[in-house]
Amino acid sequence: MADLQQESQASDWTGPDDPDCPYNWPMWKRTYMTSIPAFLCINVSFASSVYTSGADDISQEFGVSHTQSLLGLSLFLWALGLGAIIAAPVSEYYGRRIVYLTTVPIFGFFILGSGLAQSFATLIVCRTLAGFFGSAVVSVGGGTNADLWQPSLAGFVYPFYFVSPFLGPAFGPVIGGFLNEAKGFRWLEWVILFMIAFNYLYALPQFETYKKTILQRRRRAEKRSNAPPRIALPSNVVIQRIVLKPFKMLFVESIVLFMTIYMAFNFAVFYSFFAAFPYIFGGAQYGFSTGQQGLTFISIALGCVIGFLAVVYIDRRTYPALEAKYGVGAVPPEYRLYGAMVGCALNPASLFWFGWTANAGAYWPSPVVAAVPFAVGNIMVYSSGALYIMNSYGPLHGASALSANSLLRYAFGGAFPLFTVQMFSSLGIGWASSLLGFVSVALVPVPWVLYKYGKRIRARSQYITIKEPVLENQNSI
Repeated sequence: MADLQQESQASDWTGPDDPDCPYNWPMWKRTYMTSIPAFLCINVSFASSVYTSGADDISQEFGVSHTQSLLGLSLFLWALGLGAIIAAPVSEYYGRRIVYLTTVPIFGFFILGSGLAQSFATLIVCRTLAGFFGSAVVSVGGGTNADLWQPSLAGFVYPFYFVSPFLGPAFGPVIGGFLNEAKGFRWLEWVILFMIAFNYLYALPQFETYKKTILQRRRRAEKRSNAPPRIALPSNVVIQRIVLKPFKMLFVESIVLFMTIYMAFNFAVFYSFFAAFPYIFGGAQYGFSTGQQGLTFISIALGCVIGFLAVVYIDRRTYPALEAKYGVGAVPPEYRLYGAMVGCALNPASLFWFGWTANAGAYWPSPVVAAVPFAVGNIMVYSSGALYIMNSYGPLHGASALSANSLLRYAFGGAFPLFTVQMFSSLGIGWASSLLGFVSVALVPVPWVLYKYGKRIRARSQYITIKEPVLENQNSI
């Protein structure tokens, strides 16, 4: 009996006040651990977009077309999505810390190779592998936040991380435009490398946050206090499960599938701006220089910040009352969708505004400001959707669910820039932007439908571990 009790305690926290549980860590420690994936994610996402500032120079240097030069962006993004499928489940097997500390230096190594590349093929291969190894911080960060913060604080803390995949790319052209004019495209890679060095040194003292890994280490310490630590290699069955789990969740879990399709389209439109803005503002109509084109992305960054603040505001205005009604940690995940339900209308409105003012050659502030509401709506949909997924699947399966989300988002995001210029030149700026707007309108109902029918969908899930709350004041029938 005593052995059974010991085994039970070894597989779970000793109680709500267990000092090893990340929920009980000091605030400074949790804040530090939250900042690590946020900074690294800004670094990786910045690396994706800053490259586009040197696309024309790369075309001239290596004798390739402008569309071919954008492969350095597209393949980077595709590799981010592919790597996420592996990184997140691996973090659920070995823990979060080892994933961060092993992948970031390799990411930096291939960024170095990109900067030194003497052929276009070398540049593309290095950019692709850099994206693959940089994917870990993008896909594992959501799981790290789930490890650290109770659901009651998730809506306040998570947006700090969720805004990073958008804030990094928004600042890429702002910095890269003038840097490329002054120093050339290779310096775009050196800036990324400087950021990696700083962020890796900052991340070195980090702690393990994943519950399963913490308990396993504690159990080994209790049983073999003098034995050296060993890292067990996973079996073939476990490897298959690691790789296939996100794919399975994407196609079997309706919540993951529909929310991911919506978020992936918004993400794709976001990255299409990195091809559309230079085409529109650098063309004969506006005639901006590379540096001036980069400054137009400040509107995207501003929208990201506004969207982040809006999500936090909505959460703080609604969630405390919901916790009082349902109980702490028992609020149904569908209430996380409020931000997406508010922000979903901003995306199509922004696209129509942007397209037709730019098409008419309106004074440049109008199309530039038109991008702000898209960025606001994009952040609100993404943050709310990611919170909804994390709250639905919990820390055990949430990282895999978000990695499935990352796979489709980056697949779409990498594809759209390759045909954006052709689409805008063939259809015209107004109708090309409107086509994206019409698709966005068709996707507006997604968060509303999930809000209404999410409970039924979760009841049929293979992975949902959240139990439905029973209200204390509910009358018996």
